[in-house]
Amino acid sequence: MKEVRSLGQKKYRDRYGETIVEGVRAVESALDAGAAIRDVLVTADLRRDDRLAPRLDALGDRVHVVDESDIGGVATVESSQGILAVVAVERLDADRLADCERVLALDRLRDPGNAGTLVRSAAWFGVDAIVTGRGTVDLYNPKVVRSAMGGLWDVAHAEVTDVVDTLRDLQEAGFTVYGADMSGTAVEAWMPVVPSVLVLGSEAHGLSDGVERAVVERIVIPGRPRRGATESLNVAVAAGILMHAWTTEQR
Repeated sequence: MKEVRSLGQKKYRDRYGETIVEGVRAVESALDAGAAIRDVLVTADLRRDDRLAPRLDALGDRVHVVDESDIGGVATVESSQGILAVVAVERLDADRLADCERVLALDRLRDPGNAGTLVRSAAWFGVDAIVTGRGTVDLYNPKVVRSAMGGLWDVAHAEVTDVVDTLRDLQEAGFTVYGADMSGTAVEAWMPVVPSVLVLGSEAHGLSDGVERAVVERIVIPGRPRRGATESLNVAVAAGILMHAWTTEQR
């Protein structure tokens, strides 16, 4: 239980190579995707649930029936649904990014909710991989896992030391690097090519200097705020619009 509780911190997720998946739907998504389930903590009532029981039976002695208070003591949510899984972290080796067609790179994006929504959208639109580096929230943070709604199992994730170095390596491999920005080519006029990288920065600071130098074309989503008080789109909303355009073969 102490080890499970520690997975709320990145250093222990890295040490054990595990993360926490909480809630019925999230655990079912991990099972559906064939994720490597290390352990499941579940209450007695939920263990007998007609829908879950056969799936938990297949996990054998990896399933542990515990009191609701035990799950509450290790859960990262205020109201636990009575089930929590410890799942192996799956990361893509950065060297394999060159085999992808579309790579999403996150530059200093810190909000777990936005990051989880980005993962979910990237999975939905068929993006091959997501790259994160220093300054970006860990995609296996339990809050990100919850927001991703199963998306982590449908898109690969490479965690790198320096996103700028990775962008340069991908450029040498023939990738075109695009960046979301407040000025540039309007999204409706954008004609993206593959292989390519789409970089999204933080809402507060935009793209970092090194990333800006690697970008060959900036893409903007034009807006029409009536009185100019709305500064920008939420990064996750903007990402969904851009990824739809990016993954449309011919417009």
